[in-house]
Amino acid sequence: MTVIIVSAVFIIALFSLSLILRRLKTPKASSGTGEQSSPAAEKKDPGADFKEILTTLIKLNIMIRTDRGFSMDLVSKIESIIDDLKVLIPDMVTRYPGETLTYELKKIGGIHLFKTVKEYLDLSENSRQTQRQAFEKTIESLHDVCVRSRQIVDNNETAEFKTMAHFLEGKFS
Repeated sequence: MTVIIVSAVFIIALFSLSLILRRLKTPKASSGTGEQSSPAAEKKDPGADFKEILTTLIKLNIMIRTDRGFSMDLVSKIESIIDDLKVLIPDMVTRYPGETLTYELKKIGGIHLFKTVKEYLDLSENSRQTQRQAFEKTIESLHDVCVRSRQIVDNNETAEFKTMAHFLEGKFS
């Protein structure tokens, strides 16, 4: 019962965050003088990208919460990554939309984290025991990436963007 309540609260929080982000973006688009309307901005809606990423992260959270064989320590680690990504990605999209680091973080939130966890969950119990250490190492690595990316953004270390992006591209692509 607690799992269902926690999952429901998490889903509501993610939905609320997406509504807030959508409302914050609406005044900026309508109050502009037309200087920011470029063909690239019209073709690609960052809000839609983030909505897809949130949907993927919600599915992932539900998946790990409903798997009885998945340990709670791994659930908390993955939820920590999800929390970091749901804060970090909109910040990156807003402040640094064209940066490679933004692109790589969006790929982690939209593809890599889900794929990694899904592949582990699809294993049998025996295979999970065998692969657990490698899986934990990957999850820890993703957590470290999120923490370091947050530091880069918070400290506005734009020189580090390309270095971190190349690291992520090599590690997770």
